[in-house]
Amino acid sequence: MEHGLPASEHTNRLTPPTIVYALGTVLLGVYLLVFWPSLLSMESIWRHSETYMHGYLIAPISLWLLYRDRAQLSQIKPQPTVLPAILALPLLLVWLLAYSININFVSQFAAIIYLQLMLWSFFGHQFFKRYWFPIGFLIFLVPFGEAANPFLQQLTADLVVSMLHLINMPVYRDGLYLYTASAVFEVAVACSGLNFLLSSLVLSCLFSYLHYQKLYKSLLFIVFVIVLSIIANGIRAFLLVVIGESTQMAYGFGADHYYYGWLVFFIVMFCSFWLGAKFADNTDTAVAADVSSRPNNISLTTLALLLPLVLGVALRYSLPLTIMPDTPAALFTPADAQPANSNWGIRFNDGLSRDHWQDAQGIEYFVATYANRQDKGDLITWHNTLFATDRWTIRRLQQTGALFSSYGSLELVNVSGQTQRIDYWYQIGSVKTTNRVLVKLLQLANLWLQQDEPAILFAVATSASETVVSAQQLVEAQTRLAAVVAAQSKQRAD
Repeated sequence: MEHGLPASEHTNRLTPPTIVYALGTVLLGVYLLVFWPSLLSMESIWRHSETYMHGYLIAPISLWLLYRDRAQLSQIKPQPTVLPAILALPLLLVWLLAYSININFVSQFAAIIYLQLMLWSFFGHQFFKRYWFPIGFLIFLVPFGEAANPFLQQLTADLVVSMLHLINMPVYRDGLYLYTASAVFEVAVACSGLNFLLSSLVLSCLFSYLHYQKLYKSLLFIVFVIVLSIIANGIRAFLLVVIGESTQMAYGFGADHYYYGWLVFFIVMFCSFWLGAKFADNTDTAVAADVSSRPNNISLTTLALLLPLVLGVALRYSLPLTIMPDTPAALFTPADAQPANSNWGIRFNDGLSRDHWQDAQGIEYFVATYANRQDKGDLITWHNTLFATDRWTIRRLQQTGALFSSYGSLELVNVSGQTQRIDYWYQIGSVKTTNRVLVKLLQLANLWLQQDEPAILFAVATSASETVVSAQQLVEAQTRLAAVVAAQSKQRAD
């Protein structure tokens, strides 16, 4: 026995590795049991979206960063600490609330940050201080950034038009459509450059960690790469327009469209890394072996991490869930209704009910109702859209009214110059709004207060720009909506 060290403290410090590994395995297993739905939803996005395919590489890269430092890693003894476990408690609550109403973006971030805090708590401050980047790098497991697509599309269109003016190529812009002498080009979502931007962000962060020790150098390099990738995406789109225009669309928009894009990305990253390496720091550092005599608190820390997770499992399985019908019900058919015949492409899948009709004046109505929590589908989700994004772009967006009583108006235009106007709102109870966050918060309140009011989308569409939905027509539309709500409530009561 070591001299000057109490027996109890000595035993606490020398917790056998098998016990440490066993406790860590139990914690990881319970973590997966709680957060598995969020982790599975992330993997599904990686699998179905080219923008987020890099997600498959994040965890292996983090493990490789630990492996390459294995000599120093073996010198660090686990020193569990309770503080990060306490910080993780609010995240578990945030995750549970977000998961209960299918806010995947929030629930996925909460799940990954909880894992990071759990690793910090279990292995201790020294481990986290040394390996903060491999742990922090896991945040790129979360698919994020889609909200930036509209801004990036507008920015790309601005860059392309400016570059075409520099070479004196005539171009007319209408929203995201660019009209040249022989063709019409659309700056679609795929042209926003978000995939380039996210890939550049991931690679620049990794490069900075491997080559810089000074924080200002890392930040400058990351900002430089991000700005360069945005400009490069504008150049890529500009070159595709020039190639398409010069070859009468023979080249630039087939399979070679992707080849040009990735070639530009490769050149940008190669030049960035070559330039960044010129300013690299010496990143070789040593770490002293842990000789601390303080107890590692492994039992207390494990308990602080495990109990909330067990509670999280119990709460997750206790959440109410509405089973969706195979086909949404049709609840409301007005006397003057005619079959809807339009090409605006509104799409709201699943749900409790869905009605779509048009009146004698050619004005179309669409109503879809959703439960607060469903076994499949949701009102606010990426694949539910007010119009077909592959056929229309937004020319003008207007919000009318206050937060709790408002509707939105979209003016759309397609490649042929046709226009479409859509007036829409979401409704829960007496609240009518276009704010999707407010809709989610109201659904959350209804869920936890066990109120069974459905969430509803209502849309009115006219097929010509000169046709304007009047205030009276909107009032009439809302009256019809009230009938739909009443029918829905009666059906649920029966």
